[in-house]
Amino acid sequence: MQFLRENKILIWCSVISVTPLLYFDKPVAVWVRTMHDRKSAMFVRYFDIPLYFLTHGSTLIIIACLFFVAGRFYGRRFIVTGKALSVSFLVSGISAQVLKHLFGRARPRLTDDLIFVGPSLRGGYDSFPSGHTTVAFCFAYTLSQYFPKYRGIFYFLAIIIGISRVESTSHFSSDVVAGAAIGLILGRLLSRKLSFIPGNTAIAPEKD
Repeated sequence: MQFLRENKILIWCSVISVTPLLYFDKPVAVWVRTMHDRKSAMFVRYFDIPLYFLTHGSTLIIIACLFFVAGRFYGRRFIVTGKALSVSFLVSGISAQVLKHLFGRARPRLTDDLIFVGPSLRGGYDSFPSGHTTVAFCFAYTLSQYFPKYRGIFYFLAIIIGISRVESTSHFSSDVVAGAAIGLILGRLLSRKLSFIPGNTAIAPEKD
């Protein structure tokens, strides 16, 4: 509850920003499909595979493991970053999956309309929020705590991942914005609760 009180501005801004987007989801989805039908947009599809690979669960686990390995050569900061990324992946991934099936929103491949069926395990009714975007922004927040000089790169990649989820017609725009907000909120929460993430300085990162 204390975390909610301290971050109520961030949470309310997230809710306020997502709600209007629900009414723009259909026009955006229709525009994306129209763009896909044009030959001039064919080049966009070449980025789908590398972006999907970048955000795949196994890839993110490998990234966390690489930080552990790098820690043997480059110092403790890489080891604790690997720990933080591992926890961030688990917490953000599980949270997104729980929320997806609680809301039960139909994906763009099923309909362009605003449909929430509530708690459901039905395939295709797990659009809101975007799990890829949730994890990407949680990762970006966590990495930025240890390597603040590169936070622009981390968030740029997270934004590109979110855009790719809309471009691939896997999610509506509001799913992505909600995922980004949830990822940031979870990143902030973990930074308060876990001893090896900056903010709770039992093991503080080295200065850049």
